[in-house]
Formats: sequence, C-alpha cells, structure tokens
Amino acid sequence: MANELNRIEKEFILKTVIDSKTPLEVHMGTQRATCTVTSYVNNTLICELSTPLRIDKPSEAVFYFRFRGNPMTFKTRITAKRGISIQALGPKEILRDLSRGYERIISPEGVRVTFLIDGRRVELNYPRITVEEPRDGAAVEPSFDAARISELLKSFRERSKEFASENKIIMFRERKPETFEERVIANSGRILVLPFVSPEAPGISNSVRDRLLTQPDVVSVETSSGQEVFTVLQSISGVADRQKQRGISAELYCPVLYHEYVVGYLYLLRSKELPAGFDPRAIDFVFQFSRILAHSLKVNGYFKAEPVREEFANAELLDISGSGLLFSIPKDGPNIVLYTDLDLTLYLGDKNMPAKGRVMRRYKDADRTYLGIRFIDMSLEHMELLFKELYGGDYTGDVDQKGVVDLSNVPDADR
Repeated sequence: MANELNRIEKEFILKTVIDSKTPLEVHMGTQRATCTVTSYVNNTLICELSTPLRIDKPSEAVFYFRFRGNPMTFKTRITAKRGISIQALGPKEILRDLSRGYERIISPEGVRVTFLIDGRRVELNYPRITVEEPRDGAAVEPSFDAARISELLKSFRERSKEFASENKIIMFRERKPETFEERVIANSGRILVLPFVSPEAPGISNSVRDRLLTQPDVVSVETSSGQEVFTVLQSISGVADRQKQRGISAELYCPVLYHEYVVGYLYLLRSKELPAGFDPRAIDFVFQFSRILAHSLKVNGYFKAEPVREEFANAELLDISGSGLLFSIPKDGPNIVLYTDLDLTLYLGDKNMPAKGRVMRRYKDADRTYLGIRFIDMSLEHMELLFKELYGGDYTGDVDQKGVVDLSNVPDADR
C-alpha cells in the first residue's frame, strides 16, 4: 500500500534526488521520457530531459523514480518547456510503496530528547481531551460558592438571547458525557455546530477557525476511539433526524476547557422559528465566554487540583530514526494522550535542535508509558544533521533501510 510522505520527508528526498542526480521517468499521456531534477525553488521543479518529450501546452504528468531501490511517485503539472528543460509545479504529495519502515537506531549514544507540555499539568477527574473514554466524577473545593460568579452566568444568559432560542451551561461534575455530541466535544475539546459550519465560512474569526469541528473531524475523533465509520455516520444522521423532529434548526456545543480537561460545555439552540444557522458572532461569543468562565471557576475555587512539575526532561529514549522516535516516561509523569503535539528538543552533542512531534502510538506497562512520536516539523539543516548522526556521513537516502521509525510494530493498547 502506498504511503504519503510528510513534509520533512518530502523535502529531504527531493534534495537528495537533486544532489545525487537520480533519474526520473515522466509519464504524460502515452509519452514516456526520462529526466533529472536540477532545482526545486519556490515550489517549482526544473528538470533536464534525457529523452525527448513533446509539450505543446501545460499538461498533467506523473513522475516515477527509485529512492535507493524503493519506488516513489508523484503527480504534478508541467507548465513549460525550454530546450531540454521542463518546468513543473512542486508535488503536493509524494507516495512511497515500502514493505517495511526505515531502520530504527536503538538507544543511540550521544542523542537525548526533552519536552515541555502545557507549561504545567494538573491532575483532575474530568474528561480529558483525548480519544480515550472520558472519565466521570469531579473534584470541587468545598469552599466553592456559585454566587461568586452569578453575575457572569447571568450575562451569558442575557447575551445568548441575541443568538439562540435556548441556552444552557452543563458541567461534568456528577456524570460523564452521555450523548453522541457530548462524547465528541469531550474527546476533541473542540466546538461542535450542527448542521456543520465550514471553518472557512465568511465571518469566522481566526481564533475560532481551528476550533470548529467539521464532519471529517468528527468521524476521525470517533473512529480513533474505536467506533466504526458507518456507525459514526449513522449517529450524525440520527442527530439530524432528531433536530428535524424537535423543530431545531441548529445547535452549538462549546467545551469549557481547564488545562487538558473538558469540565463542561456551553449550549445554544436555535428553533425553526429563527433563521437557520448561527451567526459567526455567536460562535465567537461562546468560545470567548468559555475561556472567561474557565478562568472565573479557577479563581473562585471551583477546581481541586494538585499541580506537578512544570518541566519534564530526560525521558528515556528507546529508539530514533530520521523522522520519528520512541521514548518512555515514568507512570507518574505527564499524561500525554494520542495526537498531542509536543515541542521537542533533540540534543546531538553540543547541538540543540528544536522540532515538533505528534503522538501516534501510546501504550504502557506497570511502570512506564511508551510514546511513539512522528516528527511533523524540523528544519532541513537539522534533519540532515540527524541523519548524519544516526547513519553516518556517507548516508545518501537509503529509504529501504534507514529513516522513519516503524510505528506499525508498536502495540495499540491505549488507542
């Protein structure tokens, strides 16, 4: 099965293809030609033809090549031809067809990793933003006085009348998320509007755009927690049927977040008597209010929590490759859930190399939690230094044996 390379893999391979003058085969309709890439600048490939190619107008083409014996391919558009040179758009994706992952370097000497997550971590019994089953129950300080924030709650009810027929604030204090919609926001920590609203819709603010769930997002959240795709789609259809039966034109669920926990949510409902859909101002209002509410609950003593160390360093590095790593942390270390993005620092001798990674696998034994991380951002210079450190100075891109950590062999116990 073909696999799409991520951005840093793509950039590294294209640079290696240029430096090593790797031959590429170009398929354009019934024509076949060979070429080498001479430059890749501003998302433009310049290739020098080794065999003739007739080009009368911009045309779609497919490029094939072998990267140290492994088949690679990408589709693009040839935009111009001058003599023996052709110009093409940079590939949006490069696909590889590999039977195994790159070689992983076990417990490499001279390499260590540190990370910092959220500045600090608080242990609570609220649902976490995760694909795992949300926890129920709540830890509330006995001294909490709801009257302290009564004016704030009153202002929410009054302002909500401008956008909705009904409004509610639901806290996950004595119960866990029960409905499909509650599970989705508890597992994702993002805003759910039904019917779905495009993040690119006019009027959606930048602060809200990344927080809105689309239908593909919901499917991804639910399938990651073990649901079948068709079951999720049926649930979405069932919500639409329920809205129609109850005369609801739109609903909005905005989670209230405290650190990595969903402690409740704000709810707005528009009846069929109101125009369909929420004004973007309504979505922005509930998002901003959810942040204010979380802060007010905190300063008024709502949460009972015990902060732990702000930084956790010196994780045990088990193996590392050109674009991923596996490390473990003590059982009582930070709770890092699937698909969390981490700010990493890789130390190679006296070199400090910042990178971003995403948690793709997570499992644990009695004493430690194991995390499979895939790099999602690293400079090309640092990536080359990492490859040189791991595989030696004569490494030229042997994808067959060296590179990305093979996360397919990591158990999925916590998925």
